[in-house]
Amino acid sequence: MRYRLHTFILLLFTVFTNCNNPKRIDFRNADLPIEKRVDALLAQMTVEEKLAQLKAVHGNRAISKNEGITGEEGSLQTKMQHGIGAIENIGDKNTPGKSAERTNELQKFLVEQTRLGIPALVNSECLHGHHAFNSTSFPVPLAMACSWNTDLVNKAFDVAGREARLRGSHEAHTPVLDLGRDPRWGRIEETFGEDVYLTTQMALASVSGLQGGIEGEPGTTHIVSSAKHFAGYGQVDGGRNFAPTNITKRVLLDEILKPFEYAITKAHGLGIMASHCEIDGIPAHANTFLLEDILRQQWGFPGIVVSDYNDITRLEEFHHVVETPKEAAELALTAGVDLDIPVAKAYQHLDELVKEKPVLMKRVDQSVARILTLKFKLGLFENPYADPEKADEIVNCAQHRAIAKSLADESVVLLKNPNGMLPLSLKKLQKIAVIGPKATSKAHGVYASANDSTVTILEGISRLAGNGVEVNYEQGCIVGTSARIDGVKTLVERTLKEELPGINKAVALAKTSDVAIVCLGSEVQFSQEAYYAKGHTADRSTLNLIGNQMELLRSVVETGTPTIVVLMHGRPLVLTEIDQLPVAILDIFYPGQSIGTTTADVLFGKVNPSGKLSISYPRSVGQLPVYYSQKASGFFKHYINGLNAPLYPFGYGLSYSEFEYTSLTLNTKTMRIDEPLHFSVAIRNTSGVPGKEVVQVYARDLVASVTRPVKQLVGFQKISLEPGEEKQVSFTLHADQLAFTGLDMKPVAEPGEFRLMIGKSSRDIVLEETFTLK
Repeated sequence: MRYRLHTFILLLFTVFTNCNNPKRIDFRNADLPIEKRVDALLAQMTVEEKLAQLKAVHGNRAISKNEGITGEEGSLQTKMQHGIGAIENIGDKNTPGKSAERTNELQKFLVEQTRLGIPALVNSECLHGHHAFNSTSFPVPLAMACSWNTDLVNKAFDVAGREARLRGSHEAHTPVLDLGRDPRWGRIEETFGEDVYLTTQMALASVSGLQGGIEGEPGTTHIVSSAKHFAGYGQVDGGRNFAPTNITKRVLLDEILKPFEYAITKAHGLGIMASHCEIDGIPAHANTFLLEDILRQQWGFPGIVVSDYNDITRLEEFHHVVETPKEAAELALTAGVDLDIPVAKAYQHLDELVKEKPVLMKRVDQSVARILTLKFKLGLFENPYADPEKADEIVNCAQHRAIAKSLADESVVLLKNPNGMLPLSLKKLQKIAVIGPKATSKAHGVYASANDSTVTILEGISRLAGNGVEVNYEQGCIVGTSARIDGVKTLVERTLKEELPGINKAVALAKTSDVAIVCLGSEVQFSQEAYYAKGHTADRSTLNLIGNQMELLRSVVETGTPTIVVLMHGRPLVLTEIDQLPVAILDIFYPGQSIGTTTADVLFGKVNPSGKLSISYPRSVGQLPVYYSQKASGFFKHYINGLNAPLYPFGYGLSYSEFEYTSLTLNTKTMRIDEPLHFSVAIRNTSGVPGKEVVQVYARDLVASVTRPVKQLVGFQKISLEPGEEKQVSFTLHADQLAFTGLDMKPVAEPGEFRLMIGKSSRDIVLEETFTLK
C-alpha cells in the first residue's frame, strides 16, 4: 500500500513538474496560451539562438534578384544558421506570386535547416501601399490626410496590410507619425501634415488598417504596424535630415507624442521604430525616457521597438555618446531597442558583450520574448508560408484599385478657381493643349514601386476626351536634374537659353488650343529622405518651382489661352507668383496609380474636388514656421515686407459646390469635466452640384496657466450633400481634448472659458460660441 501511494505521489509530482517546466512544454502546441509557448521556446534556446532573434539580414537580393539562400554576399545561410529575427525586404521587384515564392524559400530554410525551426519576420514598407512591384499604390500620406476621410484611409491601409501579407511580409515600418511643419524637410510628404488631432485620427486609421483592426491582432491576414519616427523627427533644425530636434518637453508631451500615444493605446500598434534624431542631447535609440518610461511604463506598450537603419551604431560614429559599436549595442539594448535592422550592424557585438556582462541576458530575454510573441500572434509557427496563387489573384485587384481611385479623388485640393474656370466642358472644347514636364510622369512619390496600372495625366485626359476632342502635348521644359559636385548631390537647373526651344513649342501649341493644362511640380529625388550616406541630399532651402517651369507657365498664360495649372509634387511649394496669375490651380500631390484618371475626372467635373490642405502653404520660405496652431505671440507681428499669414492655410480647399453654415447649437454652455459637450451645426449645399464638405471644429482656451495656441483642431466630419440638401452635423467634445501639460508638468484640463469655432478652414471661421469648463 505504501509503495502504491509513493508511486502515485511520484507520478503526480512528475506530471506537475512536466506541465510547469517550460523545457517539457511543446511550444508548437497552438492550443497553449502564447505566453506559455514563448516561455517554453525561450527555455530551449541557446544564447546564440536568442541573440539571433535580435538581428536582421537583408533579403532583397535573395528575393528580388533570385540569388537564393547562398547568393547573398556573406551568405544568408551562414548569417541565419542560428535563426534570425527579421529579414528586410524593401522595394521587392518581383511579381506578387514570385515575391511569395522567394520569401517562402527563406522561411523553408529557417524552418527545416535550423535547430528550432523559428520562422523570421519579413519586414517591409507600406507608406502608401506595400512597397513592391505592382502592389496597389495610394496617394502619399500628406495627400491622404487632405481627404479628411479616415474610413477611406483605413481601407487603403487595410489593402496595404493584406497585400504585404499575401506577398510574405509580416511587419511594416509604417506609418510616419511625425508632425510635418517644415516644408523644407525632405520627408514632409511621408507625414499626415502639421496638425496634432488630424494626425492622431490618421494614426488610428492607418495602424488599425495595417493590423486588421484595433485589437492588435493581425492574425494570418495582416501585418504588424511599426509607427515612426519615435520621436520628434519632423522638427529637425532647418528641415535637415539627421539634424537635432530642439523642442521643449511640453511641446514633446502635448503635440509630438500624441499621434504615437493614439497608435499604441487606442489602435494597439505592435511596433515602434525609433527616430534618427536627438532631443535635448539624447539620441532616440538611447532615450530611456521615451522607450521605457513613456512607451512601456506609461502607455503599456507590449510590442517591439525596431531600430531605424543602422542607427544604433550611429550612437558611436555620429552622435559620439559612446566610444565603440559594442558600447552602442549595450546602450540601445538597455534603453529598450529590441531589433537591430537592417543587418545587425551593432547587435553583432552582443555575442561578445553578453559573455563579458552576463547580466545583460535578462534584457536579451525580454527582447527575444517580445519578438517571439509577435511571431506566435502572426501564426508563423503554424504556417510561415505565403500562397503565390492568392498573391497574384488579389494584389492590385479591381476592388483594391477602386479604393485607390476613391482616395485619390478625395485627396485632390482645388486651390484656385477664378470665375469658375473649372470644371471644363468637353462639349465646348475642340483642342486641348497638355503641357509641362509632369504630364507624362508615372512617379508615385517615395517608398513606392512601379505599377503597371499607373495612368499618366496625358493618358487620363486623352482617354476621357475620346475621339471628339483633339489632345496634343508638349513638354516645354524639364524639372531639373542632379549631379555630384564636390561629393555632394546637388540640384542642377538648365538655363533658360537651353530650354527656350521647348518653351516656344509649348507656347505655339497653347496659341492654337481652346485650353492649356500645364502640369508642373517636382521630382521624387528632390523631395525624399536624405539618406545617411555621405553627400546624399533631398532637403531644400527654397520652395519655388525648380528650373524654368515658372517661365514656361508665364509664357503660356501670356498667349491668352485659358490656363489650368496641375501641380504634382511631394512637399508644399511657394505658389505666390502662380496665385497672382489668372489661372485655376489643382494640387494633386503624388496621387498614386490613379494619377491621370483622377486628374482628368476632376478637371472635367466627373469628380467634385473635396480635399482640404493638411498643411499650410507659405508665401515664402522666410515665413516658416507658418503652421496654424501657434501661440498668439507667434502671429503678433507681420514682416516689414509682407504678411505673416500663409498663402493657403491648413484646412483650405475649394469645391465646385457652395456650402452654407448655420445654427451652431450647444447642449449646454457649462461643460462638466467628467461629462462631454454635445453640439451640432447645420450645413446646406446652396449650389446645383452634389458635393462633399469637411466641417472643421476648432477650440481655444481663453485663459490658461501656460500660454496656449490661438486655435486647435478638436473635431471634423466629412459629409456628402445633394443640391439644396441640408444636414445637421453633430459632434462630441471631451475634456481630455482640452487638456495640456500644466505648470507641474502633469496633464490638466483647467476650468475656465473656451471658444468653440466652426470653420471651412483654420482661417475661414464662420460660426463661434463660448462655453465654460467646470
